[in-house]
Amino acid sequence: MKNKLITIVLVSVLMLFSKQGITDLPGKYYFGLQYADADYTDDDYSKSFEHQLLVTRFGGYINSNFSIEARLGFGLQDDTQFLPEFGVSGLDVTLELDSMMGFYATGRVDMTESSSIYGVLGVTDIEATAVVPQFPMAKSSHCKNGPSYGIGVNVGFGKNTALNIEYMQYLDKSDFDLSAIGIGVIFNY
Repeated sequence: MKNKLITIVLVSVLMLFSKQGITDLPGKYYFGLQYADADYTDDDYSKSFEHQLLVTRFGGYINSNFSIEARLGFGLQDDTQFLPEFGVSGLDVTLELDSMMGFYATGRVDMTESSSIYGVLGVTDIEATAVVPQFPMAKSSHCKNGPSYGIGVNVGFGKNTALNIEYMQYLDKSDFDLSAIGIGVIFNY
């Protein structure tokens, strides 16, 4: 995860020097798609689970530096880990990230004519299912929610389109968390 974060930071810095602008006028709306590499940790499990997510973003600009946004997402791939704490000698457990939904406030600052850095603050709900493949009837669904925060970079490459890279802490509780590094595209309309 650290190597991915370093790569994303380096790409973000390079992208800040793009020359084309993006129009984002107050009162406009935006839609985005994002692919994210996520890491889920829970005190109930001795190992963390890695997931790939597809996240859709819908938002509206309050002014040129502030927007309100909703995100909907789901897991693209489940992760199975051997957990020694289950059963006599341990068991494989598969964690499925079924869905994710959240509401956020986003503040942004222009870095150049075509790029901006933004911060995100909000709350996220996730639904996940833990399955023991050896015992398919042993299923447990969980709904969890918590505070969310993150930081990202938008880089315009057309009149109303931007690439974005971000780090999000979707869940941040004392006993579980879900963090993700995402890359995506935003369309203003």
